Formats: sequence, structure tokens, C-alpha cells
Amino acid sequence: MSRDDPQFKLRMPIELRLQVDQAASASGRSLNAELVARLEASFLTATPGDTLVPAARARELMALAREALPTIIRNRAISAINRAVSLGHSVASVSLHDLSLAEGLSDDERSKLTLPLTQELEAEGYAVAWDGASAILIRF
Repeated sequence: MSRDDPQFKLRMPIELRLQVDQAASASGRSLNAELVARLEASFLTATPGDTLVPAARARELMALAREALPTIIRNRAISAINRAVSLGHSVASVSLHDLSLAEGLSDDERSKLTLPLTQELEAEGYAVAWDGASAILIRF
């Protein structure tokens, strides 16, 4: 991206702007670079694989996608708990198989991603059991 690329105005809710600002600060990018990286990453899986992404760019996009994993896992856990409660169950099961956590991350990387959720759930009184990297069982 260069200064010669066309510019345009973008309206977004203030809450979204704050989230993007925080993400940009955390990744060491400008607001614009963060938005472009996230858009580019979203199109990467939606378009045919006829263009080879340079390895350096692939690492950047991988890091961006990895930042989203804890939120994805947490959202799935909350949805599973809510569903279990609505069905009168005392256990929620969260499938993570489609995220390929076992294949794409080392044990240490997985632990860093999953520990905050485990701690949050346990602090709220849930019993958490991870089935490797493919599922979570949450008892309440």
C-alpha cells in the first residue's frame, strides 16, 4: 500500500472504531493498516487460491487470525452454555474441531489461547475439561 493508493472516507460506529484502534495498537500498525489487513484476511478464504501470498504476508495474516481465536472460542462456549441451560442440561459441549487447533498450534500456543477462557469460566463456578484441542466440556 502506498500513499498513491486512492483514499476514501469510511463511517463506522464509535465502538467499532475503538476496537480497531485497540487492535491496531496491539499489533503495532496504523488504523488504516489494521483495517486493510483485516479486510485482506477476510477475502483470503473467500476467494479461489490462484494467487500465492508471500510468506511474510502469510505470517502477518496468520497472526491477525490467531488474535481472533480466543474470541471465537469464548463465543462458542457462551452459546453452548446458553443452549444447555435452555434445554435443561447441566453440561455444555463446545466443538472446536473445525478450528484445527491440534494441527496448527503447538501445545504452548494452545495453552496461551485457552487459559484465559478456562480461568474466566472457573472463576464463575464452571468446571472445565478440555478434550485435547477439539472440544470443551463445561459443567455447571
